Amino acid sequence: MTPVGPPARRALLPRLLVALASAAALALGLLVVVMSPRADAVVPLSPAFDGLAHGVDSASWQHPHGAAVDWHAAATSGQSFAFVKATEGTGPANRYYEADVDQARASGMSVGSYHKARPAMDPLVQARAFATRLQSVGGQQLPPVLDIETDEGKNPGELIEWTRVFLTELQHLTGRTPIIYTYRFFWIERMDNTTQFSEYPLWLAEYGVSEPTLPVIGGWSEWLFWQRAETGEVPGFTGPVDLNVFAGTREDLAPWVGPVTPGEAPTIEPAPEPAPAPEPEPAPEMAPAPAPAPAPAPVLDPAPAPIAGGHAEPVTITIPEGLPAPDGVRLPETVTVPPELLDQIPPEFR
Repeated sequence: MTPVGPPARRALLPRLLVALASAAALALGLLVVVMSPRADAVVPLSPAFDGLAHGVDSASWQHPHGAAVDWHAAATSGQSFAFVKATEGTGPANRYYEADVDQARASGMSVGSYHKARPAMDPLVQARAFATRLQSVGGQQLPPVLDIETDEGKNPGELIEWTRVFLTELQHLTGRTPIIYTYRFFWIERMDNTTQFSEYPLWLAEYGVSEPTLPVIGGWSEWLFWQRAETGEVPGFTGPVDLNVFAGTREDLAPWVGPVTPGEAPTIEPAPEPAPAPEPEPAPEMAPAPAPAPAPAPVLDPAPAPIAGGHAEPVTITIPEGLPAPDGVRLPETVTVPPELLDQIPPEFR
């Protein structure tokens, strides 16, 4: 190995300083990563939440390679409730749904179901598919949940209308007020932080904090459930599972459990059948009316006899001089000739 002299040391010094600086930056970065909890890390709860009921939510992901869930072990570890995924889009989405509901109930846990929203598909069809599956397991249930956390290309106005239609139909079909599950960023950015649904209970997802951030989104003043982590470890589950907190004790949870039955459809009275037309009353019996007497023929004045020239009135004529006249008659003479004698008067005198 050739020794390194002073000129060589001077040439290596800048490179050494760069390497040291890079190492220090890397160490500092690793320190920051280690000390800063990841968003999905399970952070200890604030002491203010001591005594609140805890629970999980489950889907097919909680059955890796078909592994079963030991719901009795989960309940024994302190889990008071479970929400099981029932549907996504327009149909069933979890082939373990019925078994998980039955076994979680048998372990003594309060059980509910949730629907994963697909806003690109018809909300009415989705609400009906969800209600049908809820009713297939029957029994006492926590309120049904709408899980809305993706927009699928819809703008805030369209998402708001989609949500309104789904919730209205689901409430009618189940007789229960649904719960809305969402997370802060989605509701603020994709739902325009609308306050139109603040009358529905809120299930808020927010990870990496010891208690949910205030103020609550969307006009809600409080949350009913809080999903605090998605990488929890719970006895009975093979892999990670979501951890949830209820805003009350286990005893406070009981009033939220009830049947899921269709609501009363609006009563529409059928139009009454039209009443039949009344039969005409028979006319009272009467003697037949006598036949009307023929009208008397009009009495006409006899028509005047036709005369030459068509005249029917007397005519006054003048007899000029120079004609032979009877004795005692002097001409000219004016005389009135009756109609019946006119044909005897020469035409030139008429």
